[in-house]
Amino acid sequence: MSLLNNPYALIATASLSIQIVVLFLLLYGYLLKRQLRFRQHGIAMFAAVVLHLAMVFAIMIPSFVLSIFPDFIVWLVASWRFHDVKGCFKKKRIMLTTMALWLVSLSFGIALYTILYWAVLVS
Repeated sequence: MSLLNNPYALIATASLSIQIVVLFLLLYGYLLKRQLRFRQHGIAMFAAVVLHLAMVFAIMIPSFVLSIFPDFIVWLVASWRFHDVKGCFKKKRIMLTTMALWLVSLSFGIALYTILYWAVLVS
């Protein structure tokens, strides 16, 4: 069975690939911050958040709702406001904690993907 014949494996592969792109955007954004290029840092972080939220809304929430809460509708609302760059400095600890948790989550996702779909990809 190939990857293209299994829609679940194809969706999981696409989702994982996009999350890895998000990881590289986050690393790139971190390097921009270290270079004091705050506007470019904000743009890179915004792109990473948009890609991640696209995966959350397109794949993660529907699969969660269909598998865990089939009778309920889940609505998530996120509002991001970019007014003053100086306000971001106050949130550095929160940003680093969020990044660490996201990396742990991504690691678990890669492990789960490997466990569930490695046999499909190898055959």
